[in-house]
Amino acid sequence: MLCKKFYIIFATLLAFCNANTITTLADEAPLDADQNQEEQPCPVVCPALYAPTCGYDGVGYEQFVNPCMMQVANCARRKERASLHQPFAQTDNDWCSTKLVNNLYEIVSNFADNLNKEECLKPCPMIYDPVCISNGEYRVTIATACQLDIYNCALKGTKLESKLFRILSTRKCELN
Repeated sequence: MLCKKFYIIFATLLAFCNANTITTLADEAPLDADQNQEEQPCPVVCPALYAPTCGYDGVGYEQFVNPCMMQVANCARRKERASLHQPFAQTDNDWCSTKLVNNLYEIVSNFADNLNKEECLKPCPMIYDPVCISNGEYRVTIATACQLDIYNCALKGTKLESKLFRILSTRKCELN
């Protein structure tokens, strides 16, 4: 019985540690197949661990139960020689777990009575340089990073103060 418990714990740790070796941020680096990934054996046992992991394959985002399950999906893709899909690369969970909205003003204006607080207003460049921002619930593209400061300032003292926005990506949220 003790030997069986040891094997389960060892297999769980091994699978979890190996699953973490394939992680790269989709926004930071292009998706290239890792040379070591071709040599790695596919996991046989994944831990019964809920650790939501968001993966991006160059086309879309998919939520996995844990990093090991993402590695299993990547192994299945490698075995399908005809598959045109790239392997999943781990990315920020907000890509999979947030709602994409088109207009942040509509969401924020429900909570912030006055988005034109004098202390929040500041000049922003008129050059369109889109960024994707998220607060863990919503994900939206705004025109410039400068606007992020204005929205977060306006949200201070509201119900959304605990969910201020942060930059998720220096590109649009929408997939092209």
